[in-house]
Amino acid sequence: MITFEDASTLLGLAAARDQRTVGRADILAWHADLSAAGLTREDAENALTVFYQEMANRQPKDRFRVTAVELIDIAKRARRERVANLRYDGDPDETPQQYLTRLRARTAALADGRIGPDTGLRALGPGAPDPQLLRELAAVGNDVPDDDAPGSRRPVRVGPLTVPCPACKAPLGRHCRSNGAPRTVAHAARRRAARDAHDLPREDVAEIAARQAASAAHLQQLTGEERAELQQFKQQLTKETRP
Repeated sequence: MITFEDASTLLGLAAARDQRTVGRADILAWHADLSAAGLTREDAENALTVFYQEMANRQPKDRFRVTAVELIDIAKRARRERVANLRYDGDPDETPQQYLTRLRARTAALADGRIGPDTGLRALGPGAPDPQLLRELAAVGNDVPDDDAPGSRRPVRVGPLTVPCPACKAPLGRHCRSNGAPRTVAHAARRRAARDAHDLPREDVAEIAARQAASAAHLQQLTGEERAELQQFKQQLTKETRP
């Protein structure tokens, strides 16, 4: 906090710049105002320097003498700018109360200028990794498997439109056609050709038979109403695909 002697020194610095006359009443007023604002002597001295730097950029007719209010405004602006760069990632092992206590302490230290902003960068030093860094790494994320680890890659899927259709002669990128209408499912010959073109294994007979058996089992479970709806859908689809 600002002492009476600090206020006297600040007014003396101001008088050295603008040749004002300083009396006891001036010191008492500055001491009261700066103390009520919670400024430190360092805050006030820095604000005083900033004020006269700003005055140096003005025309002589636009300059004026510094007041305690001006110093308070400049000091608070500087504190806001420092706190805007606040960075506190916390510690994975701390409790919520510890986090809040440390965050408040760091905010106050940064606002007072006792510490600089944390850029998040860490210098590499000799020895073992920092213990806090190890705890942070253990608290977030999962291990990423090697690209070559077994099972780490999903099976490659190749679209049939990547090759021309050998059945209906549909060009690359265009859907297969039946009776002049586009098909929603590419011809089987085209699907095989696409896999051959990309050196991928074809589906074996067992896989095809398993799918057919699963489809037949599902159809057996349909109710009479669902069968009727399916039959109606097939008829409608047949009409739409006819030329």
